[in-house]
Amino acid sequence: MIIVITGTPGVGKTTVSLLLSQRLGLEYLHVSTFVIERKLYRSYDELRSSFEIDDEEVAKELNRYLSERKNVVLETVYPSLVDNADKVVVLRKHPKVLYDELKKRGWNDIKVIENVEAEIIGYVAQEANEWFKETCEIDVTNLSPEEVVNRILGNICDKPVDWLDLPDVQDLLLALD
Repeated sequence: MIIVITGTPGVGKTTVSLLLSQRLGLEYLHVSTFVIERKLYRSYDELRSSFEIDDEEVAKELNRYLSERKNVVLETVYPSLVDNADKVVVLRKHPKVLYDELKKRGWNDIKVIENVEAEIIGYVAQEANEWFKETCEIDVTNLSPEEVVNRILGNICDKPVDWLDLPDVQDLLLALD
């Protein structure tokens, strides 16, 4: 079984993925670590504190790796790097809460704003929905990691989240400009 846990940075992918892999006895794979360990990046963007990757090369190596394994919980910001998955879960978090979380991490304003805007417009969710037949979105804003894992195991998904409908999110967008 290959389970993909995806979402913008700060939504809880690592915590949920680790907990889920422990509960199910599956291997945990953090795609960013995979990329760094195998030097599958082109360069490092100092401004955004992130690696620039060649999507095709990473996807090729990642899918080769996954073809040799059948029991993995895979954590990634980029769901389209994975060719096949038994379950794809997109974690979503209210943008104001996400903003506070990313600021607490000490991230620079550009990185915080880009990631909060990506959550607002549902960038990762859209990519997952375009790449896979079925996805499960979970609004993790008021849930503990254990509650999120229980929802994943119980196949309890939320309706697709549209943060743009919320007045406080519209105010946040104006403040980010």
